Amino acid sequence: MSAVRALLVVLLVAGCGVRTPARLDVAALISKRGEVETRRALTIRVLDDPRDVQARLALAELADKTGRPSEAIDQLEAVVRLGGPLGTRWHDDDRARLARLVLARGRARLQRGAPTALGDLERARSLGATVTVAEIEQARVAIAIAQLKHTDAKERAKGRAALVAHPNANWIGAKPNASPVDRGLFGAWLWSVGARRAAYDELAAWHGATKPPRDDKLQAAYLRALAWWSPLWLGEVKPPPAEDLVGPERCWFPGADCVPPEAEEAPLAPAPALAAEPRAAVAARYAAVRAGVDAQPLVAIATGFARDPAIAERLGRDYVASAVDAAPAHAALGALFDAVGDPGRARAAWQAAVDASAEPAFVRGLAEASARGGDGPAALVFATQASAGWGDPAVVWAAVAAALLDGNQPVDALTAARNAIDLAGPEVLPRALDTAIAASRVLGRGAQADALLVQQAQLAPRTKLDEADARAALVAHREQPTASTVARLWVASRAHPRDVELRAALVAALDVGDPRRATVIDELVVLAGDPDPDRGLAAVAALRH
Repeated sequence: MSAVRALLVVLLVAGCGVRTPARLDVAALISKRGEVETRRALTIRVLDDPRDVQARLALAELADKTGRPSEAIDQLEAVVRLGGPLGTRWHDDDRARLARLVLARGRARLQRGAPTALGDLERARSLGATVTVAEIEQARVAIAIAQLKHTDAKERAKGRAALVAHPNANWIGAKPNASPVDRGLFGAWLWSVGARRAAYDELAAWHGATKPPRDDKLQAAYLRALAWWSPLWLGEVKPPPAEDLVGPERCWFPGADCVPPEAEEAPLAPAPALAAEPRAAVAARYAAVRAGVDAQPLVAIATGFARDPAIAERLGRDYVASAVDAAPAHAALGALFDAVGDPGRARAAWQAAVDASAEPAFVRGLAEASARGGDGPAALVFATQASAGWGDPAVVWAAVAAALLDGNQPVDALTAARNAIDLAGPEVLPRALDTAIAASRVLGRGAQADALLVQQAQLAPRTKLDEADARAALVAHREQPTASTVARLWVASRAHPRDVELRAALVAALDVGDPRRATVIDELVVLAGDPDPDRGLAAVAALRH
């Protein structure tokens, strides 16, 4: 009996030790000390004793009331982790607060198609929030699409199986017994969501099961996927038979006497009115578009960085705390620090984004920041992870290769470029070859660079005459800059609204008072928000120097 009593005493003592502490009156504290001082005092308490549940709950309440949802989530999650034998030491309204905040974050992730949305939605539901069936299904589709983009066939099979189980009739082509036409339509849809290898498999199956004359749209989709998947431009496989080469998509294949159709590009929207010096405005716009956030809050951070990087760090912490989802906020800071030329801070911010939500776009940002910071081995590891889930792995490898070359890591740049060349379709291949040639030259491998130039020459027929004229204008100006060559650059820039290199040359050549220079600067701010992050960062660099 004495042993039982002793055990009961121990349990009672343990129970008292994990009892939910009395709630601090946050409203009274704010009334007495003000919001800033209250936050500072509570933060000091937590730093002094990380297990101070009372202070953490008060900080979460304060953060929630003052528009800092990510900070509130962090504090509440810390309370959950502290736990205890009798469970989490919080009140019902603390649980409801976390449920509401995690639900809002899950919906934000669902809106951008993040695979991590499902975990948030299910967590919010377990905490008592109301989550609709439609939201859960949409989140499962997001995971399936992410799996279908994967380089691993087993992952793609999981995504396909998930869509088979989905009631949406648009995916009947995913079923094992689907007709060739349905498989072709499914392949075309897969291409539209970026799952290129999965798309190729479906379209190739449709093509193999049908005979001419075939559906024009599906044949065009098949040719586009075939050109992407088959290393035709490297001479490793033969083009398809002549009867298959029909329509504009035939121009993707060597020997066709035509130029491939350009991807439809929506006109760039005007840059938002950002009351900032051009270098801050262009950095904020680049970061905002890359992370999918509003540019205006980033202007102050970019401006603060120009004064003192510590100011940018402090403003950045407040920016993340105020975000519904910390992951894209961290990513925006990573892109912003990329833009202002601070790879160390960029890497730390991108790592925080990956830790919050390991999406391929964030992992790619981490790989590029690591590359620019000179950590080639880490960049290659992160690039492997990002490329596996990208849908078109060559896109990631080409971008990281260029970043490695910028970071003075030519050996690793050549490795990444080789990966890109091995996997690239005709759109990415030219850039990958450019980087491989440049890295080979840096390493003193002249014969290797010459061999790559031979491969590059096979792509020359795809260059349009007007593009050649733009390059000629740049060469002429670099050889002997004159008012005449500047005028030629200006004319060429009007014909090429997305050409950053022409505008960079003009910014350097035109006088400060020349109205054309102001026009070009405005255009670079717009181009900083280009969907192609490489073009966007080039626009930023044009104004940074």
